[in-house]
Amino acid sequence: MQTELQNQPMATTPAAASFFSQVMMFFGLAILSSAFGTYIGFQYIAPLIFATPALMWGIIVLELALVLTSRWWSTKRPINYALFALFTFITGVTIVPLLASVIYVYGGPGIIIKALIATTLMFTGTAIFGWVTKMDLSGLRGFLFLALIGMIIVGIVGIFVPWSSTFEMIISGFGIILFSGYTMYDIQKLKTHPQDRALDAALMLYLDIFNLFIYILRLLSASSRR
Repeated sequence: MQTELQNQPMATTPAAASFFSQVMMFFGLAILSSAFGTYIGFQYIAPLIFATPALMWGIIVLELALVLTSRWWSTKRPINYALFALFTFITGVTIVPLLASVIYVYGGPGIIIKALIATTLMFTGTAIFGWVTKMDLSGLRGFLFLALIGMIIVGIVGIFVPWSSTFEMIISGFGIILFSGYTMYDIQKLKTHPQDRALDAALMLYLDIFNLFIYILRLLSASSRR
């Protein structure tokens, strides 16, 4: 699975460096758009969501529709920029109920701040490893995909069958490992990624760090309830 990389181009040419810069620019914009979505969600949308829970399901359906069709719209200019901004904004909105519940239960944003710091360190560390390692991580693709499907199924079951704090910690820990693996895989993939798909690459990295944050936050919350 993990053989030494051979003949893999590095981001040393001007074109490759420009591509990497574009990916990081879009990635940074995605983080800002998501943070703005969270702010707007807290200030204006949260009261509507709590008053009308069906609204949240509508937002989630829109979010899923955008991510499932992203392969199509990510190269369709100029609509791709608008949908990219819309998707990252919506993900910021959808995380509001989780953040609000954490703040309410623990009386402040302390755990959220810890989760943000841990996410930054974890994402940075795994990204650096994925970039500098000589191992070929492409063999992880099948495992990561199957693990993701499994996590989605477990998440759906969890909506209807509440589980204990211990099981929540196990699931969250597995989620952290999964998206750490995706971060390493996606960062290494940048070396061979089509250079006209910077937006697509940035979206992959954004989903990695967003889900990594969610599972770290869930792990810290569950461990605090023990």
